[in-house]
Amino acid sequence: MAQKDQSVDGDFDGTAFESAEVNKLARTLEENDEELAELLELLVVVQDLSEDLAPELREAAHDSREPIAELRMALESEDTLVLVQRVGENADMLVELLETLEVADDLVSDLAPEFQTIVRENRETLARLRVALEREETLVLLERLGENTDTLIELLELLDVTYDLAEDIIPEAVNVARENRKPIAELRMMVAGFASTYAEADLEPHQLGQNLGNMLVLGCKLGDEELIDAVESGLGAFTEEEPPKKVGMFGMLGALRDDDVKQGLGVLIEFLRRMGASKAK
Repeated sequence: MAQKDQSVDGDFDGTAFESAEVNKLARTLEENDEELAELLELLVVVQDLSEDLAPELREAAHDSREPIAELRMALESEDTLVLVQRVGENADMLVELLETLEVADDLVSDLAPEFQTIVRENRETLARLRVALEREETLVLLERLGENTDTLIELLELLDVTYDLAEDIIPEAVNVARENRKPIAELRMMVAGFASTYAEADLEPHQLGQNLGNMLVLGCKLGDEELIDAVESGLGAFTEEEPPKKVGMFGMLGALRDDDVKQGLGVLIEFLRRMGASKAK
């Protein structure tokens, strides 16, 4: 009797548990009846769409069996796996690149109309530029620039250094010019006077250059120390406070016995002789 009661209690507990689950499921269905109805409608639509697409998909799969097999082989190759692995390792960089490309695409979209307008307005100029670039002289120039690239680079570096040097020197040169304004003005007046004299004399530039060269050569010779000492010694007779004694005929004859006077007369006579010979030529 006890066992029968225990069996009945067990059946009652199982039935009560299933009833609770059913009630819970019913409440859940009632709460989500609208979502369930939409889901059923969506499943019906998907089923209809599958029925329409299934023949097409089968035919497409049949027609593309060989390309799909080739694609499968390509995807299973080692190079593809390495490529996919590298793409995964550089995913962040790839994302940045895609963002950059998107920005560049937007920029091109904004600039394209402007470029088209510029090209349309400057079509003749671009045509002339194209003709100029296609000329043989331009091609030869580009070829020579390519051959002398190293020299051009050295020249640009020299210009860069020269520009920096000029930036350092120009302030100093300005200060020097400001401090020596008066001498520079006098030098300018001197050059103007030289130009006026040259214009009035009506000399040829070559002849003027020769004359200036001869004067420089003569100046170098006159700058000899022995000649300067001799001339200074001789001019001392005119600059001393006490004038020399007066000399008559007999004094001149007596002076001819002096060795210094003889030496001076010899130099003077040789000077006169050479000058006369030069004039005779």
